[in-house]
Amino acid sequence: MDSLHFDVIVVGAGLSGLTAAGAAARRGLKVALVTTGPGSFVLGSGCIEAEELAQPGAALEMAEAIAFFGEIAQAAGCPFEGSVSERHPLPTILGGFKSVALAPRFLWNADPGSGDSTAIVGVKELSSFDENFMAERLNEQALRLGLSATYQARQISLAPTFKGPVTTVRIATRFDTDQDFRAELLTAVRKATSGFERILVPGMLGLNSSESELAKFEHDIGCSLTELSTLPPSISGLRLFHRLRAYLRDIGVELFEGLPVAKVEIIDGLCIELVIASPGHPLIRRGESVVLAAGQHTSELLGNAIAGHDAQMRPLTSAGAVVASNLFDAEAGSCDTAEASGNAMQICAGYRAAIAAAATRGIYAAR
Repeated sequence: MDSLHFDVIVVGAGLSGLTAAGAAARRGLKVALVTTGPGSFVLGSGCIEAEELAQPGAALEMAEAIAFFGEIAQAAGCPFEGSVSERHPLPTILGGFKSVALAPRFLWNADPGSGDSTAIVGVKELSSFDENFMAERLNEQALRLGLSATYQARQISLAPTFKGPVTTVRIATRFDTDQDFRAELLTAVRKATSGFERILVPGMLGLNSSESELAKFEHDIGCSLTELSTLPPSISGLRLFHRLRAYLRDIGVELFEGLPVAKVEIIDGLCIELVIASPGHPLIRRGESVVLAAGQHTSELLGNAIAGHDAQMRPLTSAGAVVASNLFDAEAGSCDTAEASGNAMQICAGYRAAIAAAATRGIYAAR
């Protein structure tokens, strides 16, 4: 598909931009997503921490947005477990526990409340993950919190199958593309963890793996499988990005990737087009409405002149005038609460901006 004109154009592929593009497309709109690359959420696990949801007056709208996000994550093959009302402790790379409301399924499996005996499997050549430190710290923290889970360190080596440095990204890439490597990893992990009810590995099980592929790997191991997000970039965060991006393409969203927006053209209170920087010559794309979800770049595109936002998330000038009636800023905050932050806020902001943008359909015809 190639077109100059869309119902909604979304700028940015963080959680707010991905959610906005999905919400607009699921309403039957013609959507474009313009992005230079994944948002900063890929530096983290992709979990929604409990404290992100503790915002007064935000519960209803937040719950609706996160329920929608759960739907598209499920459809994308990266389902989440939990809910906005749940609070579960999940282990961290620092050997402690954080309170999480929702998480990708194979991170959620690490919930210590089950009391399972857990083998923490390190990779000898992977310097960013210390299984002995993790086991010692998690046992201490579990005891302090009154949790019955226990942890023991185990180690495998990938030296026979790797040349050069071993990183989680390199392991994940091989997991996706090399069936022989996946079989060798399975054998090594199974041998090292015989007799355990659950294993915990550093996040390394594929950049594109679907839930069904990970479920098969878990089945072949013979016990509960869980990942732990390590130092950035987070494999679970990158996997969520790749799965959602592929899903958006499947439902008809046209992607313009690796291309920054150079200019937002606004005339007489209407955003008439975007100028996208590309090799050779700029691309001009027009939309009935535009959702800006580009982080700090959003204010740069608008000349750093934003003095606030109205109830529909439209940027305002210092005089209180709407910058453009069909322009929405998904970085404006969400759920009527300025203090909201984190992945939950980004999801809610993107969802809310998409609904507002969809309501402007036909604005050109009206003029």
